[in-house]
Amino acid sequence: MGAEEGEKEVEPTEYYEERFREGGLRTEADEGGLDEERAARLADTFFFSRKTFEEIGASPEARAALGSMGIARPSKVQTIAYPHILQGSSCIIAEQTGSGKTLAYLLPLLQRLRGLEGGGEGKGGLGRAPPKSPRVVVLAPTAELAAQVASVARAMTRHMPLRVCCVTGGKNPRTQGEMLKQGVDVLIGTPGRVQYLLEENKVLLGEMQALVLDEVDVMFLDDSFDLAVIGAAAPAHTQFLFVTATLPVPVADQIAREFPGVKKLWGPGLHKIAPQVEEVLVDCSGPWEEERNEETGFVRKRDMLVQNLLKHPAPRSLVFCNSIPTCRKVENALRRADRQEKRWQVLAYHSAVNPQDRQKNLDIFSSRVERPLIMVCTDRTSRGVDFDTADVQHVVLFDFPRDPSEYVRRVGRTGRAGRVGRVTALVLGRQVGLARSIMEGNSKGARVHPVPN
Repeated sequence: MGAEEGEKEVEPTEYYEERFREGGLRTEADEGGLDEERAARLADTFFFSRKTFEEIGASPEARAALGSMGIARPSKVQTIAYPHILQGSSCIIAEQTGSGKTLAYLLPLLQRLRGLEGGGEGKGGLGRAPPKSPRVVVLAPTAELAAQVASVARAMTRHMPLRVCCVTGGKNPRTQGEMLKQGVDVLIGTPGRVQYLLEENKVLLGEMQALVLDEVDVMFLDDSFDLAVIGAAAPAHTQFLFVTATLPVPVADQIAREFPGVKKLWGPGLHKIAPQVEEVLVDCSGPWEEERNEETGFVRKRDMLVQNLLKHPAPRSLVFCNSIPTCRKVENALRRADRQEKRWQVLAYHSAVNPQDRQKNLDIFSSRVERPLIMVCTDRTSRGVDFDTADVQHVVLFDFPRDPSEYVRRVGRTGRAGRVGRVTALVLGRQVGLARSIMEGNSKGARVHPVPN
């Protein structure tokens, strides 16, 4: 991609690069990524189940809903979870990002609703939900994730007599209360807003059959989250589902203590990186004789970022930073490298961007791509946004994650649902050895961090 007239070309910079994917370290001579045929074989082996939706217990009505969404085969985690959820068991469902967990819990819950109380298909199921009394409640840590779960639920209930309602902060609670008065079967929302509606008597949980905590590890590690308030209002027979892409041992232990007998359903890819994702380590430390400090490190990483994005243009790329100030500096650097806005479009997604602009940027990123889109973001994107409808081909770790769980979540934004992806980690000093160790382990199928017993 050459420089446009009047635009200064980026000067190439010396750097050391190592590439890892299934099978171990790749040399500089190995330039090619995964071809489509090999990627399809990997997806068939590691993502999809050998069983059909009918074999795992999906009803004709549920299968019709899947067909309308273009979904023909269950993933492995869907196969594992479906029968247990259909039976009403409380479960921990833990599997890597992009594995189909939302569908894994939503579809059997909807099928269970349709069959409860002897209604069954063709007989109206449970009938119209009582005012203010949802039968399924799904809690998500961010408004963005709640909205996306609601979108999936609405797509699945298009041909079912079930009503879905999404409630999050920043929206009028009075309007939300009026919607709940009309009766909803599935309520999806953020914990704070659901708790507020509960305290205001705008929602009642006496009819609740199931409570889902999506991204439960994020919520349990948040000091402001208090399950006791909602849990105290739940009927004794409530089915609890704890869904997560990463499961730290303290979170697993807390759930086991508070919910003895909960079924532990670990997917085969938990805490692993998908095999069709290529990981690239770029050592930006620079020569020993040059000055090494925070500012020179940023400059080297900035130059490597621009070079990598030019060398590997992708329709959609995510650039992760550890702080908002770094996000701002990276956004400015990318815009300066493309002053005529012909190479790419830069979008920001973090808490310094107001919710309306965040949603606007997310909509642009998820829409049809006319030129490469680069979203510069913090961990808010790795924890609360689902890009299944917008394939992310390239993830750049401008700053290395602070903990193993966050590494799994960031990298999991690409290579979802069996698709091919690339991850580039820009590292300095001591980070180089840590990144190399993680990537070497990933290429051999090791877990980034342990799975609870």
